[in-house]
Amino acid sequence: MKVKLPVEKFYHLINHGPCVLITSGNEKVKNIAPIAWITPVNDEPPLVAACISSTHYTAELIDRYKEFVINIPSVELLTAVKVTGKVSGRKVDKFKLTKLLTPAPGVKVSVVHIEECIGFIETTVVDVKEYNGVKLYIGKVLYCEVESALYSKYLIAEKAKTFHHLSGSKFCISGEEVEI
Repeated sequence: MKVKLPVEKFYHLINHGPCVLITSGNEKVKNIAPIAWITPVNDEPPLVAACISSTHYTAELIDRYKEFVINIPSVELLTAVKVTGKVSGRKVDKFKLTKLLTPAPGVKVSVVHIEECIGFIETTVVDVKEYNGVKLYIGKVLYCEVESALYSKYLIAEKAKTFHHLSGSKFCISGEEVEI
């Protein structure tokens, strides 16, 4: 038996992709934001999409500097992710606030990435569209890295232990790989 959902809750059915930390700004102006709405767009050229509230500091910095980095945290960083989502980067340095996240210089961009994350994807903005207060950023992937022990032709879910935002304060943790 299935249950009807209100249409405004549609994303609860598909929003269990990995929660990431997007860094924006540059080496002097740094911000971190937890974002659950990201997706690959294309592999040639390599493109990724991120949805971010138009009013958030992250959107302001991405609009200004035209770059962002998608950092992939493991479950060990869940508390830090929750902390970064509770305050605005306009008011506080989230790196200092968490005491767990270390900014590292970008490789191909001026935006920092987070040293403690299991991987990161550096992008430059190639397009942006606004829809009712949410900006959809399309980023061209310029560089990416992942911990070698967590990758073998794909991310090894049972080792990577990424977490996925379900709704509100609910998350699930990846971990079981199945081959069909």
